[in-house]
Amino acid sequence: MSRYVLRYAGTTPRHAESGVDTAALVARAGAKVIDDAPDMLLVEASASTARTIAHLLPDWQINADAMTPLPRVPRPAVRATPRARRR
Repeated sequence: MSRYVLRYAGTTPRHAESGVDTAALVARAGAKVIDDAPDMLLVEASASTARTIAHLLPDWQINADAMTPLPRVPRPAVRATPRARRR
């Protein structure tokens, strides 16, 4: 199973929807809701379930979740012997 991000892209505000519970609709389609935000859902589903969700929710955009690793930060090197002070 893969993770997908659903973002609301409709023209009307989401709270003006006709009482559609998006998270419940996604769960009934066979996906698992991982996280819920006002205009965004993170779901875990198969590719065929994701296509079904895309057809059920035309005002929502569905994209595969992309994980971006943190860059490696070079650690400062510790000198073995301290430098002598110059005058």
